[in-house]
Amino acid sequence: MPVKSFLAIAGLAPALAWAQSAPAPVELDRVQVTATHAPAAARDVPASVSVIDRDDGRTDALGASLSERLTTVPGVLARDRRNYAQDEQISVRGFGTRASFGIRGVRLVVDGVPATMPDGQGQVSHLPLAFADRIEVLRGPFSVLYGNAAGGVIQVFTDDPMAPWSIDAGANVGPDASRRLSLAVQGGRDRMGGLLGAQHFRTDGFREHSAAERNLLHGKF
Repeated sequence: MPVKSFLAIAGLAPALAWAQSAPAPVELDRVQVTATHAPAAARDVPASVSVIDRDDGRTDALGASLSERLTTVPGVLARDRRNYAQDEQISVRGFGTRASFGIRGVRLVVDGVPATMPDGQGQVSHLPLAFADRIEVLRGPFSVLYGNAAGGVIQVFTDDPMAPWSIDAGANVGPDASRRLSLAVQGGRDRMGGLLGAQHFRTDGFREHSAAERNLLHGKF
C-alpha cells in the first residue's frame, strides 16, 4: 500500500538531531568575607557586648585586678583568689577553664593587639588597667571573629594621647598593706601622640609567705 511504502522509506532515512546549546555561564556577585572591627554603637552590634568605662568601676577597689572591673558584667565570672602566682580565674558563659597557668577560651586584646598566646592561653596580670579608658566584653559565638575565642573576648582600650602634654599620677591603698602606684606621661601634636606609663603594685598578702610585687611599663604611639 502507498502508506506502508512511505512509512518504510521514512524509517530508512537518517535521523537528524541538534545538540542542545550550552547555557551561558552565570556570574555571581562577588562575596567579600571580612571580620570588621570598625567602631559602632553597642545597640547596632548583633552580639552581646558590655562596655565598662573608667568611671563604672567600684570606688572602693584597688584597681590592680581585672576582676574588680568585671563584677557587674552579666555572664562573666571573675574571681580574684589573691594567688598572684597563678593569676585570676575568669570565665565567660562557662568558657575559660583554668589551666595550670593563665586563661583558656577567652581572648585578650589590648589596643587591638592580641594579648593571648597562639595556643589560646592568656594572662590578665600584665593588662595595663591603670591606663584603661574602657573595657569591652564580647560574649557568645560572635567572638570567633577574633580567632581562638570560644567563650568571648575581653578588650582593653587605654587612653588616647591628647595635646597638650600632661603628667598623671595615681595612688591606691588596700588591705594587707596593698598599694598601687601609677605614673603616665602623654601628649601629642596634630596626628602624632604618645603615652608612656609605669605601674607598681605590691602586697604583703593575707597569710605568711604570700607577698607579691608586680611592675608594668606600657607605651602607646
